[in-house]
Amino acid sequence: MCQWYQDDPRPLCANQTSGWGWENQQSCIGIDTCNGQSGGGGVVQDCDGSGSSSSSSSSSSSSSSSSSSSSSSSSSSSSSSSSSSSSTGGTPQGCDGYATRYWDCCKAHCGWSGNVPDGVEPLGSCGVNNQVLNDVNASSSCDGGNAHMCHGLSPWAVSSTLSYGYAATSSGDVCGRCFQIQFTGQSYNGGNDPGSAALSGKTMIVQATNVGYDVSGGQFDILVPGGGVGAFNACSDQWGVSNNELGEQYGGMLAACKNELGYNASLQEYKSCLSQRCDNVFGSRGLTELQQGCQWYVDWFEAADNPSLKYKEVACPAEITSRSGVDRGFLNDIDNSCGN
Repeated sequence: MCQWYQDDPRPLCANQTSGWGWENQQSCIGIDTCNGQSGGGGVVQDCDGSGSSSSSSSSSSSSSSSSSSSSSSSSSSSSSSSSSSSSTGGTPQGCDGYATRYWDCCKAHCGWSGNVPDGVEPLGSCGVNNQVLNDVNASSSCDGGNAHMCHGLSPWAVSSTLSYGYAATSSGDVCGRCFQIQFTGQSYNGGNDPGSAALSGKTMIVQATNVGYDVSGGQFDILVPGGGVGAFNACSDQWGVSNNELGEQYGGMLAACKNELGYNASLQEYKSCLSQRCDNVFGSRGLTELQQGCQWYVDWFEAADNPSLKYKEVACPAEITSRSGVDRGFLNDIDNSCGN
């Protein structure tokens, strides 16, 4: 089995050594990918020590959980010793970068078939009521069309130290690539930000689903409901909200809270303000997925303001590609050079 950060152990792949795979109707992890994660984790003995996991070793609801009967058994450490490891351990490795946030309700760059590699399905888009559109060529809502960002692309927590999500990156052949980002505890440009400090050591894996022509190399503009509309805004019309309710154009609801409370307020004050804004915009309108994604920014992401990070490209987990529908894994072209 593979101890994937602090999540429940996942099956090792029997037929591949790197990346994420799909065997016996469930996702699995190649042994090299398992051992290559930063911080804690790695190959462990399975739950009952017999070569296949017991039925009690269920994973989170977002993924299949039981072990493949053909998965490799451990050769190194016991589950008790490895499970005590944390993704917060050790110095983060990788390229230097930072995270910003956005949600503009536009159709994403990777939603066009011409922007993804041959053989890769483009990102799906949704209509104004969040129904998936069958027409991949539907025009973006930011150009007067009906194609919006689907609510299901909100970020989610896998464990207390690991989350999955989606992001805009710099332009280029990025659609469908996944990046592991580990937060350093500093803010890129937010001064002595208490949220960035509280986020220290946590890890995300994000898939690139969009590009921003004002997004620089090493910047990950994470898709977060209420994160700010940026240069385009189709959200006011889609959700029936005022621009003021969405917060600042750049920085969204958290930026509005900081303008309201000042820049020396406590982390709890910022989180309380942000949570209330999430409820006012999304909870009051029954936009459950968006409210959960906004609240994720409060709880798991610690209302961090442009946190610094270390990043590297990794194989995409099956849970991420199953939501987005964008899977370029067969290309086997992971690039760990800096500047993405």
